[in-house]
Order: sequence, then structure tokens, then C-alpha cells
Amino acid sequence: MTPMPEQPVARRRTAAVLILAAVTFGVALAGCESVRQTGLQPVAPDAAEKSTSAAKRPAKHWLRVGQSVFYADVPLDQHDPLFQELGELPEQIQTELQLPPGDTLVQVFLFETQEKYDAFLKARYPKFPNRRAYFVAEPRTGGGDDLLVFTWMSENLRTDLRHELTHATLHGVLKGVPLWLDEGLAGYFELPPQHHGVNVAHLEVLRRGPFQPDLARLEKFGQVSQMEKPEYREAWAWVHLMLRGDAPARAALLDYVQQLRSTATPGPLLPKLREAYPDPNEALANHLTKTDFPTIAHGPPGR
Repeated sequence: MTPMPEQPVARRRTAAVLILAAVTFGVALAGCESVRQTGLQPVAPDAAEKSTSAAKRPAKHWLRVGQSVFYADVPLDQHDPLFQELGELPEQIQTELQLPPGDTLVQVFLFETQEKYDAFLKARYPKFPNRRAYFVAEPRTGGGDDLLVFTWMSENLRTDLRHELTHATLHGVLKGVPLWLDEGLAGYFELPPQHHGVNVAHLEVLRRGPFQPDLARLEKFGQVSQMEKPEYREAWAWVHLMLRGDAPARAALLDYVQQLRSTATPGPLLPKLREAYPDPNEALANHLTKTDFPTIAHGPPGR
């Protein structure tokens, strides 16, 4: 979920995770061909892509990295540190959230320029708002979903790919993820491991205030359009509190995530969090005050 035209990092994350369905956009979108775990040939353009050159996905070059296959129209360097980091991301997520490995291949399409990326989205997904990157789960004929990531090679590529691949990792092993939690976890894991989930841009804004958290309100959201920058920041803050706060809060989140393995509707998380903190809002305020900014520079490891 997932995104936006070029903006400073502090204003960046209004990403949109879109599980494609007629209910969401009022239109049924065709599923993409799945890349099989054997063979790994470039994805063949489907009927929609054949209709216009603007709708073609990058496919000249491909690179397998763990459970992801990256496609581009420019050569990809398998020794690029960025790919090594992205290959380790699923294990980081699985370890932190105590989840099993997924078995669905994620197809990542890297457009060379923003113009090519925008043209593709406009032709293929005309209902999509402008975003810098997208994760899309497209229903596949016969059951299951194709897990797709689309983005372009911007200066934010590292963060964008980590964010979208977090969505893909979660949706590969869970029955569903509430919108606020999906975005909160993606905001947590979009930074490299040495940041310990601290999203500097979010933390700076929240500390300046005013900030009035309302998890009950967040948990009612089911449409991407309901979430704006403040909601993305708040979602990240709640996730960071539970993963980096007191043990009972962490246990509440991990138990909730385990429920999502068997049901997409486990109910609200807030009642479980209140068992760890009598006043969750006060706990969140104290946690944000005590959270240290990472001292490691946040620069891309490679392209």
C-alpha cells in the first residue's frame, strides 16, 4: 500500500496496498500470469498488455532473489548489496512476527523511469491514484493470488521495495491483514534492520504534535482512501510500541498475527492491547518520548 510522486522522505509514505477486487474500485481487473518457481522465464504479456506498448511490464532481464523475481528492461546486478538486503527481508519479518516462510513467488517489476511506470499504471490500472510504488494481489484463475510489486528506479527505491515486499510477505502467509496493521508493519520494516523499526520521519512529526491517537478509529478503516499521512504515522507508532515496547504488548500483537494465519477477521486488537496497558494512549505517548533516533545513516546500499 504504497507510494507517491517524488517527495521528501518525511512526506512520502501514503502507500496503498491494493487487494484487487470489484468492491474496492468498482471494476474487475484481470489476473496476471503467475511466474512458476521452476523455469523462471520472463512473464508473458497478457491480453491487456498486448493492447498498448505503454502497458508492458519490464521483462528483458530478470533476477531471482529468494522468494522474489525482479524484472527490468536494464541489466540487474546480482551482486548489488540492495538485492542481498531484500533477499534477507522476508526472514527478518518472519523472525520478528514468528511467521512461517511463504511459498508464493513475488514478481517485482522495476521500471527504468517514472514516465514508463506512470504510463503502465494508467493503462493497466486506470483507477489507481498516483503512487510511487504498489503492491497488488491479483486473484489467479484456479485460486490463490499473484503477488505483484510495481515501482520505478527512483532515489527512494530501497525504501519503496522494502515497504512493498513487506506487504507481499505478509499477504503470502496470512489470510488477511487489517489495513492499518498492514501499513503500520510496512512502515516498520521499510527501514533497514539497524534502525530497529524507527521511522525517523514519522517520529519527528509525532513528537512535534499535536498527536491524538485513536486505535479504535484506525481499526474501522477498510479503504485506502480513508488513510492519509497522519493515519500512516499513527499506524507505524502503534506497531513500534507493540514490537519494541513491553513484553505483554508484543505478545498481544504476535498472538493477533497468529490469528490472521487462519482468519481474516479476528476482531479488533485494541481490547488485547488494553490487557497490556490500562491506558494505551498514555503508553504510546511515553514510548514515543523514550524512543531513540537511529544513529546509522539511512542511505541506499546500492542500486
